[in-house]
Amino acid sequence: MNKILVLGLGNSRHRQLFRQLEDIVRELDLTAPIEQVMDVETILASGVSSIPAIIVNGKVFFDGKTNPTRAELRRLFLSVLASPSEQ
Repeated sequence: MNKILVLGLGNSRHRQLFRQLEDIVRELDLTAPIEQVMDVETILASGVSSIPAIIVNGKVFFDGKTNPTRAELRRLFLSVLASPSEQ
């Protein structure tokens, strides 16, 4: 089963990213739970360099100073989550 983690501290960028992910997963009719991770120790142990960050199936796909665009997120999900080899 696919698993999406959104790491952040609950600020506006984190909340915006989480909402975008929910919308895109729903639009693409994917079965993938999205979990928010706001525990500082867990975030530090995850290996991301900055937050908010996205981890999909254990692999860091985004950690940066600016949120990815909606189109970038759609491409991510279409290439990773919709792939038969990942499900």
